[in-house]
Amino acid sequence: MKPKFYIVTLGCQMNKSDSERMAGFFEKIGCVATDSEAKANILVVNTCSVRRAPVDRSFGFARKWKKWQKKNSKILTILTGCILPPDRKELESKYDVVVGIGEYSKVKLAVKKKYGLKKNSIKGEYDDYLDIMPHHHSDFSAFVPIMTGCNNFCAYCAVPYVRGRERSRSLRDVLTEIRQLAKKGFLEITLLGQNVNAYQPKDKKNFSKKNPYRHNFAALLWEIDKIKGAERIFFTAPHPKDMTDEVIDALALPKMVNYLHLPLQSGDDHVLRQMNRHYTAKYYLGLIKKINRKCPGIALGTDIIVGFPGETKKQFLNTLKVYRQADFDIAYPARYSARPGTVAAKMKDNVSLTEKKRRWLEVQKLMEKNTLQKNKKYKGNVVSVLVDGFSKGRYCGNSSEMKRVEFSSDKNLIGKIVDVKIDETLTWILRGHLVK
Repeated sequence: MKPKFYIVTLGCQMNKSDSERMAGFFEKIGCVATDSEAKANILVVNTCSVRRAPVDRSFGFARKWKKWQKKNSKILTILTGCILPPDRKELESKYDVVVGIGEYSKVKLAVKKKYGLKKNSIKGEYDDYLDIMPHHHSDFSAFVPIMTGCNNFCAYCAVPYVRGRERSRSLRDVLTEIRQLAKKGFLEITLLGQNVNAYQPKDKKNFSKKNPYRHNFAALLWEIDKIKGAERIFFTAPHPKDMTDEVIDALALPKMVNYLHLPLQSGDDHVLRQMNRHYTAKYYLGLIKKINRKCPGIALGTDIIVGFPGETKKQFLNTLKVYRQADFDIAYPARYSARPGTVAAKMKDNVSLTEKKRRWLEVQKLMEKNTLQKNKKYKGNVVSVLVDGFSKGRYCGNSSEMKRVEFSSDKNLIGKIVDVKIDETLTWILRGHLVK
């Protein structure tokens, strides 16, 4: 009987994409996926050291699975992902196998040793895990990593220490993967990278001679826009310093979603310098103006960190001020937590947990108020929705603006792009009816 594997993913969309490729790897070596944690032989946590919470959850899974192993010696536990060395040291004894991202040769040996798989089921050496075809969790929406790692060394961020420096996939490999997905019926492509708009392929010669852009990432968006079958293009996460005029121009390409997620982190120049973000609040707001001019009505999302070491109440208020000026549709606020080995971990973390929570709630309240206000403009308008689910008698999906939309239909529309006219607007949901 083939061993069954179950993967828990903690962290960002890049981690989710890594898990899909790991699932593809397990299938390559003769294992089968299961949706039941309790029925799995191979239990995997793909974790993230960017914040402490996923590390704590990794301990929780380890404790639970150790108890299961006492009753079932056939269970193999594996820890992988973006793991900082101090976190890895803490967790190493809790799992049977601990490996870095893409270290699949070690996983392969552990699986072979544990289950004695036949020689012909252990096939293929993977010099680059990004070459493995992933096991997608959707039949119509796919993550496609175009690069990994980061060169920016933001003071609070663990990514350069766990993923290394920026490394871009070849243009040929990226376009080949997307063309294959389009042929299989995938409609939505989400490009991934820690600093996605710093894409630097070595095979630039493969860009079309008709391509109007010289900036590599803008040129990539143009190439994907030409692929038949790929109907929606989204990317995350860009860095403001690399949001050039050409990239902004490419946001208006026909297949681009009408949404941009552009991390702000802080609206105070001193805090931005301490974070090593390489831009000012004025520069960021200038980008927002350019984006709105190029794409009127585009929805905007952002990330914000509250309680960074030394952040005063006045500096926090500057963040709220920039938030209002940028007029974001949505934000993902986070309370600062020190990650070992980062520059910020050496700074005095002098903002109390209580104050961090208060500031987080203030951003959250501002966001909810602003989101509801911005959503009201959609009433009576028609939006394009990629349908991805059905719940409580209604279909649901994301509009091109990444707004969650619900509507009724007597047909199975999952995996289809449909037009919906909005009748009711709430903070997190737009409700409407199908336009025939």
